[in-house]
Amino acid sequence: MPSNTSAKKPISSRITAIILLLFSPVFTQVSQANSTTQPSPALHDLSDTASKPKRVKIRARITYYSIGQDKWGSRNACPKTKRSKIGVTVAAHPKFKFGTKLSIPKLKGIVGDGNFLVQDRGSAVTRKTASKGKYYVFDVYVTPAQRRKYANQLPEYMDVYVMK
Repeated sequence: MPSNTSAKKPISSRITAIILLLFSPVFTQVSQANSTTQPSPALHDLSDTASKPKRVKIRARITYYSIGQDKWGSRNACPKTKRSKIGVTVAAHPKFKFGTKLSIPKLKGIVGDGNFLVQDRGSAVTRKTASKGKYYVFDVYVTPAQRRKYANQLPEYMDVYVMK
């Protein structure tokens, strides 16, 4: 019996050696893949989407307001910014929080760079009066001359991208 068990030990160690030789390329590839500094494509894609703001496209009625239209002048409703700024300020429905970033591509180069901040409210905007209640209304702050010009020349409805 002792000779029989001693004969089995070399065979089992040989089998172990063969298994290690067969699978060593797999272990090497896995360890090399784990040692690379670049993240896997799935993780890389997740980090890109986390860093980019989400853009939601909506169709909206665009109107224009200026300093002399009401008793408020250039004062606005946002507690952080006391005065409206041309090319920056937009009055929007209360669904859009103060500070929400908007992009209106058709206004790029016409009113600033086409990027705006929600910094004001208004009863007509809240009630969606200009769109007869069908669409959100964004009231862009401009000079009185621009207000008259843009109201007549630019389309009433435009695509608006809301950054979330």
